[in-house]
Order: sequence, then structure tokens, then C-alpha cells
Amino acid sequence: MIATQFDVEFRKDGSIHDNSQVSRLLDGLDGLSDLLVLSHGWNNDKVEAADLYDRFIRSVREIGDADVVPGAKCRRLGVVRVYWPSKKFADKDLIPGGGAASATKENEDSLLHLLDELKKDPVLLGGHEVDESREMPLDRAKQLLPELNSPEAQREFVQCLRAILNPDEKHEDDGSAEFFSQEPEMLFENFTGPVNLSVAGGGGGATSMAGGAAGLFGDLLDGVAAGARRIANFATYYQMKSRAGSVGRGGLGLVLARIRGRKGDLPLHLIGHSFGGRVVTAAASTLETNTGGVTLTLLQAAFSHNGFAMKFDHKHDGAFRTVLGDKRVAGPVLITHTKNDKAVGIAYPLASRIARDVASALGDENDPYGGIGRNGALRTPEAEGLAGVLKEVGEEYRFERHKVFNLRADNFIKDHGDVTGHQVAYAFIHSLVVANS
Repeated sequence: MIATQFDVEFRKDGSIHDNSQVSRLLDGLDGLSDLLVLSHGWNNDKVEAADLYDRFIRSVREIGDADVVPGAKCRRLGVVRVYWPSKKFADKDLIPGGGAASATKENEDSLLHLLDELKKDPVLLGGHEVDESREMPLDRAKQLLPELNSPEAQREFVQCLRAILNPDEKHEDDGSAEFFSQEPEMLFENFTGPVNLSVAGGGGGATSMAGGAAGLFGDLLDGVAAGARRIANFATYYQMKSRAGSVGRGGLGLVLARIRGRKGDLPLHLIGHSFGGRVVTAAASTLETNTGGVTLTLLQAAFSHNGFAMKFDHKHDGAFRTVLGDKRVAGPVLITHTKNDKAVGIAYPLASRIARDVASALGDENDPYGGIGRNGALRTPEAEGLAGVLKEVGEEYRFERHKVFNLRADNFIKDHGDVTGHQVAYAFIHSLVVANS
């Protein structure tokens, strides 16, 4: 079923690293029935990204060869393996745990580590280059840590972090607009207290507080040092959000246009994990309106659950509303989401803190800034009435073009990286067949 594979690498500014890779891809399109375009999320190196791709492709091949989806086995698939310079969130940086004494030390170590990591801005995935322009503001941020009880120091600390970020990617759907506009002292005030995250499960298209007791986990530290670490974590999230958008709209969008220029009727299947979901969705946003033959599969994607929404706050559309509204993707669009994904659940409750929402349980669909990998696509007309679950191999799906299917994956996806199982491949192959029917 898998005929051939192509690697395409992108630089930090979104440009194509090696044009010969794209030439090889374009020259290899003949004879293919479909082209899969895969994008990893937060990874430190190509080995981890390649392993994710290998496991996903193996599952697709095994499900295809088992002939459990009518019409799939005869397809001849090419695969584009995208590599871009992402950055990994470490659990210990997101949620330092333990008792008061150890957690305080962990918080301090994590904050210093985050500030040093923010200096790094590698050109390619796996690089470790330090951006000299970031060293001065981030070293100054480190110097300010003993003084953060002072409003003046808090203001300067936030200004140091804002100075290294590109505000062009800010949007109302994930709190990033407020991150740049809110007074620094208010950011510290909102980030200082513990952040509890909902892990309650329920029925329907998104996990829910209804029908069961709420469980909480979270970042339970408080104080200005904990607030500073959360601000640095949000800056790290925003840096990768910005990078994913640049790679998707710039480099990958250009490659998709060249593919369509060479073979306009070749079905494209865009598949992204984590921040890779943002990469492929940003690339889809560059396609022409009323584009046919394109599906989108988002595996625990790291962007807002309002990303596809229509007027989610009665004023703004989601950042990627045009992908659906302008029919740049014919679909089906599949979105896996689960309460088991702690990683996607982190940045979005932090966004709610930016917006001054300090509810006791955050991150679920009641949070105005929840993540799509946690809750699915909300306030999205194309998803209404289509909530479902990720199913076992052999069970029936009823996917349709121009529709969005939120697949609650609690039974099969146990953590953020657990996206390569047979159940995921089975759902994806169903969508591929529908797109070709």
C-alpha cells in the first residue's frame, strides 16, 4: 500500500532547506493514487520524528494489507515526511511536582532551564544554535529573578520575553493577543496561583464535566517564581506556535502548490501531530478556495479548540476558520482528542489565566481557551451533530466530505504521543477512501 517515501526539511524561517528533496518528490508523483503529508510536533531531533513516522506508516500499511477497509488495499500511497525545527516541552518544566521544599527547587531549576532553552533557535531540527539577539534579554530576565516581588522587575521580565517573540501570530482564540497587550503586573497576578486542570471524562464529542466526578491534576505551586515559570512556558508555546505557522504557510504551503501544479488531481492527505497539526492546517489555509481532494487528520493537535470556530466569542472567528469556510479542505477532517493528553492540556489553561479566568478546573470544553487535542473542534458548524469516538478496527465509520469529526480517543490514546496505533490508522484510511469515493 505504501509505495514510496520522501523527506522534506524546512528551516526555522519556513523556507525549504534542500530544493533537491522537493525535486525528487515532484518527480516521484507519477503512479501514486494518493499522497500523505506527515508533520511531527514537539521533538528534539530527527530520530524521534522519524520514529513517529515509522510507527504511523507501519500501522497504515498493516491495516491496508489486512483489507478491512473496502477500497483501500488497491491504493498506491506516497508519503512526505516533513521535518521542521520544533522544540520539546519537558514534563518537569510544565509541572514541577512534589512537596514544598523539593517543588520550590524544581520550579527554580525549571525556570532557569526554560530561559536558557529560549535562547536556542536552531535553523534545522536537531540543531542547538543560540540566537545571539536573544541572549541579552534572556540573561537580563535571569538577573531579575531575585527581584520579582517588585512590580518594576515583573514589568521588565515580561518585556524581556516579549522582545524575543514575533507578535504576528497572536490571536484571540488562545490568549496570545492578551499576552502581548496585558499589563505585565496583571500577567504575574493571574499566573501566580495554582493552575488546576480538569481530567473529568464524559460523553459526546468532547470530554465533559457532566456524568462523572471531576478529577484534577495541575501545577499546584504559587508565588511569583511559579508565575514567572508559567510566563516562560507560555513564551515557549508561543515560539513554537509561531514557528509552526511560518513553516506551514510558507514552506509547506509552497510545496503543496507545486505538487498541485505538477499533478492537480492527486489526493492530498494532511496529517499532523501536536504542533504538526498547526503546520498542516496552516499549509491548508494557503490552498485555493473550493479545493477538492484534500483531507485533514489532526492527531492530538496543539492549537485552540476554537481554531475552526465561527464567532467563538461573538466577535472573532478562529485562526483557521477559512480552511473550512472557504472549503480549502474537502475533507473529511478527523480530530482525535482525549482527556489523557496532559501535554496539550497545559498551554490552554495558562491562556485562561492570561484572560483572568481562574476557575478551579480548566482545560475542558467549558474553558474558553481549551485545546483542540483535549476537546475537539468546538463552535464549528461543520462538526455539529458529528461527535463520535475513535473505534476499534472493524467497527463502522460514516465519514463525509466537508464535515469535521471529533473522535474522542480516551480508550486508545493514553498520552500525547500515543497516536500511531491501529485504531488511528483505521480511522484515517476510512477518511482516505471517502475522499476518493
